[in-house]
Amino acid sequence: MRYLFYLLLGLLPSLIWLSFYLRKDKHPEPNSLIITMFVWGMLLAPLAIVLELVLIWLMTPSSNPLDLLSVGQSTVLWKILLAATLIPAIVEECLKYSSVRFRIIRNSEFDEPTDAMLYCIIVGLGFAAVENLLILFKISFPDFGQALGTIALRFVGATLVHALSGGIVGYWLSQGIFNPTKRKKLVAIGLSLAIIFHTCYNYLIVAAANNGEPNLIFFVIALSLISTALIVSYCFRKIRQQQSVCKIT
Repeated sequence: MRYLFYLLLGLLPSLIWLSFYLRKDKHPEPNSLIITMFVWGMLLAPLAIVLELVLIWLMTPSSNPLDLLSVGQSTVLWKILLAATLIPAIVEECLKYSSVRFRIIRNSEFDEPTDAMLYCIIVGLGFAAVENLLILFKISFPDFGQALGTIALRFVGATLVHALSGGIVGYWLSQGIFNPTKRKKLVAIGLSLAIIFHTCYNYLIVAAANNGEPNLIFFVIALSLISTALIVSYCFRKIRQQQSVCKIT
């Protein structure tokens, strides 16, 4: 019972956002392909954890990688910034982009400008679902209040961040498709912006958890998420005006 409850609860935020963003596609994608890319996003999460721990260990071989993810007074600031904010953002955004780049971009169903944004978002939501599950399974059962509170915060926080960062990368990927000679540069811009956005969110969460007055930080987080969500929505509207993709090279 516990596992089923937490499984459904952990998937719920991603499924809600997935339903929201799928409505932005005028020509619905095949359900089989949506599920496939969502599952790919889920499979990337364990790989990301391993890669992040390895990179953190390489940064400070004499330390326990897990210790660097917890903030203490003796923790060096630059280690916090790298281990808890920048490294996860780089690893996760690059992995999510790679799955779209190598698994879907040459698929015959990938035939509209919005598809790049949509599939990047789908992968991100699959990734976020596993993160939600890992956090929920740490909560003692049947503490429904804590579980619901946690998942509500992640619905408007981390899960949305993964969707928005996917949208950012997807937008620039779509521009790269229309400008093959500038594709690498445009994708690099998209990844850089997504990593910066993701890193800033991670940093603000760490700061809020270790700040006696977190209200201002939470306000900044909310403002940044709302602003980015509006930008991503604008990007959807903008690329709808571009011609359909006839051939992906």
